[in-house]
Formats: sequence, structure tokens, C-alpha cells
Amino acid sequence: MAKDVLYIGIDLGTFRSVMVSSDSHEVEELTVIGTPKDPIARNFLKRDVLFGEEALKNRLALNLFRPLELGVIKDTPEDREFIAHFITHLIGLSDPEEYDRVVAVIGAPAEASHVDKTAIFDAAAGSVNSAMIISEPFAVAYALDMINHTLVIDIGAGTTDLCRVYGTIPGPGDQMHTGYAGDYVDNQIIKEVQSKYNGAQITKDMARRWKEQHSFVSTGAPEEPVLVDFSIDGKAMTLDITDCIQRACESIVDPIVENVKVLIAESNPEYHDEFRKNMVLAGGGSSIRGLGALIERRLSDMGDVNVHVVDDPVRLGAMGGLRLAMEVPEEMWKNLTLASR
Repeated sequence: MAKDVLYIGIDLGTFRSVMVSSDSHEVEELTVIGTPKDPIARNFLKRDVLFGEEALKNRLALNLFRPLELGVIKDTPEDREFIAHFITHLIGLSDPEEYDRVVAVIGAPAEASHVDKTAIFDAAAGSVNSAMIISEPFAVAYALDMINHTLVIDIGAGTTDLCRVYGTIPGPGDQMHTGYAGDYVDNQIIKEVQSKYNGAQITKDMARRWKEQHSFVSTGAPEEPVLVDFSIDGKAMTLDITDCIQRACESIVDPIVENVKVLIAESNPEYHDEFRKNMVLAGGGSSIRGLGALIERRLSDMGDVNVHVVDDPVRLGAMGGLRLAMEVPEEMWKNLTLASR
């Protein structure tokens, strides 16, 4: 017999997406979609669409798509179809057919959350009865119960989203985004290493793995040098890239700091002090060692600043969406941008 309502929270990330539900389903999936290159690949894979790690594993036989690569849904019919496939896939992993109604709160990059709402609603329409789209930074603040004059810095893969939160759904004027984020760091690592070691052969996946394992800034420097394996003109080498990692990670700090200053300066001056003392550093980039302390240092000319680094950057946005879905009465959602099937 079908149950009553299934509540779902989704963090629709540029690189990785997360789905959590009220019946304890929890899934992480790389935001990657693959379609077979030709009929041979289709017969070999026995599917028309593959997702996440499985798509990457078979990437030589697939055309790969990252529909949120730059923080927004690419404006082509093909990519809109792919993001619909992806959202349907995520929701399907929660066994929605066992429930009478399915409601979802979808957190998207700040720019996508107000530019691409229609596309996201259309993508979810075949899988849920009601959906709400919110910005990922707001979902993070809601999960932490920090929606009273908080400034969230959410460093994703494609974008860093910054958002003023003060007890209500933020508008476009409360948010800023920059391309100085995880993908930018990956590209900077490649540039730094190739500049230091002429002929170094490095892929973006290699740079991302090094970042995930070793990333740091000056306030979180490692005790041991960062030694990694790669080829120079085809010859296997193990070399020190400590300085390369540090410079690449610190390359995103100044743009973030400047945007923080703008968001605070443009807010109500009576609450500047609260915003300065209630900053949250979230997203995958928050795991860069020492980053919160360095941002505090770079903002010290503004007064007393406190940056809280979250403990669970991967799940937090989806958990905020789930909490919002369960706590906000459905009849109120029309006031919060509601899409109904």
C-alpha cells in the first residue's frame, strides 16, 4: 500500500550532486551524463543513457555531457534534455513509486537558481508533484539553522556562490557568483606544474585528484612536501609540486574576498557587524586546508570577522533542501516559487 508523502532534498551541483530523502535514501552522483557514440557502443552498454561514475568508467564509448559545467544549464535543447534525465534519475533512486505524493526542494548554483528555474521545474515535472528551487548557499544556511544575518560562501566546481541570508528566501540582489572555483583551481594546478616542469603531461582529472588530496593555502601548509607521480615527455617522474598547489589554491581567494566586501557593503549597515561575524564557508572548496583562516585574514581590514568552515560540505546542501521540504507547508509554496504537476 502506498505511503503518504516522500520528501526529497537535492543539491544539484556543477561537479557532484546529492539526493537525500525522508525515508533515508542518500545518493551521491557525479553530474555527468553519457550517451553511446554509435550503435556498437549502444549494443555493448545496453543502455541509451549512463550517469555519474558509470558514465566516466565507460567514457571512451560515450559522448559525455556536463549540463551544469559553468554553473548554469547550457541553453541548448540537448542539455535541457540531459538535465531532465539527470534529475529524473536522482529522484528515481529514492523509490518514489511507493508514495502517494513526492515533493522536492532542489538546490542549484546561485545563478541557475534564478536564471534556469523553468528548465529545472520542467526537468522535475515528470517525477514529483511539487518542487521548489532554492540557491545552494541558502540550502546550506538552512541546514545549519543559520538563516539570521549570515553570509554563505559556497565554493563549488564551476562557480563560487556568495549569498546574504536573513530569514527569508534570498533574491538575486543578495547573491553573487564567480568562476574562481574548483575547476579554476584544477586549471591553475596544470599551469603551475607545467611552468615549473617543462614537458609535464597532466590531465584535468589528475589535477583534481591532487587538489582533493593535497590542497592547502599558507595558513594550512602541510608538514611534508607534496610529491606526486606524472610523466615528463613520457618518462615517469615523482616530483615536488607543493608550491604549485599553494599558488593554485590561493588564486581564488582575492576574488572571493572582494565579492564578500561588496555583499556586506551593499547590505543594511545596521547588520554589517552580524554578517562579518557570521560567515559560512561551504562546498567542496571549503576542504582546502587553511582557507577559512586565510579569508578571515584577508578580510581583517573590515573589522572582527569570523568564518565557520562546515563539517560536511558534500551532504549539507541536500540536507538543507530536505529540511525545508519537510518544514515548509506545501500550501505556502506558491509564495516561494512553486511548480506543481
